Parts: sequence; C-alpha cells; structure tokens
Amino acid sequence: MSPLDYCILLVYLLIVLSIGWLAARRTGQDDEFFLAGRGMGWLPIGLSIMVTSFSAINYLAIPGEIFGYGLYVIVSFPVFFLAAWPISKVWMPYLHGLQVTSVYEILEKRYDVRVRSLASGLFILWRFFWMATALYASGKIMGALTGWPQWLLILLCGIIATGYTFIGGMRAVMWTDVAQFFILFGGIALGVVLSFRQNGLDVFRLAFVGGRLQPFAPLEGSFFSLDPRIRMTLWSGLIGTSVTFMARYGADQVVMQRYLTAKSLKAAQKGIWLNAVASTVSLSLLVLFGLAIYANACRLGTFAADNGLSLPAAQRQAMALKQLSQIIRSFPSGVAGLIVAGLLAATMSSIDSGVNACAAAYVTDFQKRFSWKAISPKVLSLSIGIVSTSLALLLIPAIGKSNSVFAIVNKLVNGLGSPLLCLMLLGMFSKRTNSAGVFYGGIIGLFLSLAISFWLKPLALQYYAVANLLACLAACYAGSFLYAGSLKKSR
Repeated sequence: MSPLDYCILLVYLLIVLSIGWLAARRTGQDDEFFLAGRGMGWLPIGLSIMVTSFSAINYLAIPGEIFGYGLYVIVSFPVFFLAAWPISKVWMPYLHGLQVTSVYEILEKRYDVRVRSLASGLFILWRFFWMATALYASGKIMGALTGWPQWLLILLCGIIATGYTFIGGMRAVMWTDVAQFFILFGGIALGVVLSFRQNGLDVFRLAFVGGRLQPFAPLEGSFFSLDPRIRMTLWSGLIGTSVTFMARYGADQVVMQRYLTAKSLKAAQKGIWLNAVASTVSLSLLVLFGLAIYANACRLGTFAADNGLSLPAAQRQAMALKQLSQIIRSFPSGVAGLIVAGLLAATMSSIDSGVNACAAAYVTDFQKRFSWKAISPKVLSLSIGIVSTSLALLLIPAIGKSNSVFAIVNKLVNGLGSPLLCLMLLGMFSKRTNSAGVFYGGIIGLFLSLAISFWLKPLALQYYAVANLLACLAACYAGSFLYAGSLKKSR
C-alpha cells in the first residue's frame, strides 16, 4: 500500500472517532445512550440497519460464491423486500406502541420473566460468539489483502469500534454507520468500475464459458428441484433465507434496536425499506466484482483448466481471496486505501452495534429487572468490547491453519438465531402456548437447533435455519401441551 492509501485510512479513522466525540455531548440517560433519545430519522436508521448486518466477511463471501459456483446466491436478494413487508406492517407498529428498550421485554408481558431472561441471555451469548467470529474472519481477510498481521487488524477494529461506542452511545453508532456506509459503498463501486475497465465485456463472456452465469445461463433444471439436499435451489434460497432474515430483522436486538430509536413509526418503516434497497444494490455490486475477479483470473491464466468446479469449497474460497487481493493491489494508488477503509468500516459497524445492543439487553433485562449492582452503560460497553476482541484474538491460536474450530463456531452462531425467532413469534402471535412450555421448550429447542446445525447432513445450507425454527416451535408447543395437561390433572 502507498502513502496515499495510508492517508485515506487515517482520515477514515479520524472521521469515525470525531463522530463519536461529537455524539458524546448528548449522552446521559439510558434512553439517550441506548436509543439516541428516540429521535432518529429514516436515513440513519435504514443505512445503520444495512451496515450493521454487513461485515468484511460479506466482502469475500459474495465474490467468493460467484467465483466458485456462479449466480445461485442472487436468488436470495428479493428476500430483503419480502422480509421488509411484515417487519414494517406488523413488527414495527407492535413495538412502537410499547416504547420498550429491549425487545425481549415483550416476552415478560406475554409470558413471564423466565422467558424474557432466556431470550435476552440467548441473544447476548449469540452476539458474543458472533462478534468474536466476525472480528477473527475480518482480520484474516484484511490480513490477506493488506499484508498486516491478523492480530493487529483485530485489535484495530475492536478497540476503535468499542472506543466511539463507549464515548457516544447509540447516536455515535448510527451516525458512524452512515459515514461507514458511504465509505463501504464507494469502495465497492470503485472496485467494480476499475475491475471492469481492466477486463471489459470479456467479464460476461468468460463467466459464461466457465459456468459462472449458472443457473440462469444456461438454465439449470435442478435449480427448481424440491430436493433439500441440493446445495442451493430457488426454494432453499427463498424459504431458508426468509427465515434467516426474519431472525435478523424480527428477533435480533442489534437490528431491532434501530426501530426503537425512530422519532416516528413512519421513519422506522421508511428505514427498513431503505435498508432493503441499499443491501440489494451493494450486494449486486459485489456480484459484479466476483464476476470480474473470475474473468481476471482466467485472463491472466492463473486458473485451472476445469475452472475450479471440481475443487473443494475451502480451496475455491482460498483461490477467491487470492484473486481478490491481486486485483485490488493492481488498482491505482489510493483505491486500495479506500477499499481497506471500506473493509474496516464493514467490520466496525457490526462490532459497535453488537456492543451497544448487548449492553442495552443486560442493563434492561437483568440489571434493572433484578436490581443487580449497577454498572454504567459506558463501562459495560467497554467491557463487552474488550471481551469480544479478546475472544477473537484467542481464536487465532485455537484455529491455526485448520478451519475446523472456525466451522464449529460458525455453526454455533448460526444455530442460535432460529430459537430467538421462535420465542419472538410465539410471544407476538401465539395464544396456545404458556410460560412454562415456552421456557422449557425454548431450552430444548436451543439444543435441538445446535444438534441439527452440527449433525444433520446432507442439507442445503439455507434450510438449517428452517429446520432449527421448526424444531424450536415443536418443542415449545409440545411443552405447553404437556404443562397444560399436568395442570388439569393436578386440579
């Protein structure tokens, strides 16, 4: 990287720290620190939701998927809009009228404090593993692109994101997310333009010859199959991703906390639709980037004659990362700095949100609810950030050159989303479940989800979320039925 690239990185870091410092002037009560005084408009809400769900992993995952398999992944893009409809029409009006800080408060209103504590504790556990995994994976990806040590990049992202969250609370998080969106989007767009300039329209010709326009060109019949064992089909992409997105937008305190910051219901609703548009456009650019990376590899003669279609998934991902780093390094001075700044932005926007949301859940659902010893939101945020960053650093020697532990952590993270969605769905809509049944069924459903995530094979990746949700719902309804029956016998 050139001196200009480092200057761009420095300017970016100064911008995010300055936003945190400016926002610190308005922090005070918990309502301000966690919800920005409930005065945010649709623009920061929508962009903050988008970048909160984005990390440096996406920067590699989408181009890597296109590079290794083709266009299958884009079938999931319409789900952003499919999920936005029920969230804006049902979830947001429901939450807006309750004026809660933690979304899991509604579970005590419907059931009891045990169910609320279970959901909040599950969320905090989920987010700790998620933040550590995101930091580790992002550090690995950025290390390959920049040549910097992985531990240094983890520390840089973790410390700075925790720092401005500690200083400025949710207001700093959301306005920093807005700045990070434009840096992230600008880096992706510039990378696509330059990579297409290098390869021209040969991008699409080479992609077609290499099978990277499948399943659309040529049209692949198995793409419409109902077989759940096929890696990715139209149905797994729509159904499985819908459950995943509903867990993200309808059960995750990190995202839902943005709805609660809105100055009006209309602002929150416009924000979720802005998120759908911004996410779809950004990921579509990454799809084009993936095609360009593939074409560049073919043009330079650095790709296998079979175009890699017979290679294992891990090897395809490694090749995609190598080609991505090569094409970024070929860009003019300053462009690499902007792209790396975008990678940092993607990671830090996820960490800052996780830190603030975990602090909000702990303070609201445990500290205040049970009158535990008070810890200030700032100190709590700092502690959560330090622990998450430390966990990410511990993953480096634990994983080493093997990805087995990393795969285990990812399965653990993915296995925790559906149980949360189950609890929220029952709390909002079910009239046939009871407190004991949902509490014990939720615990059983959690372990069933983890068992499914680890041991159920073969199954399309997107269907794991569906299987986990169905297992949790079955456990909660069965528990409610058995508990209701035991009550009748005791009477």
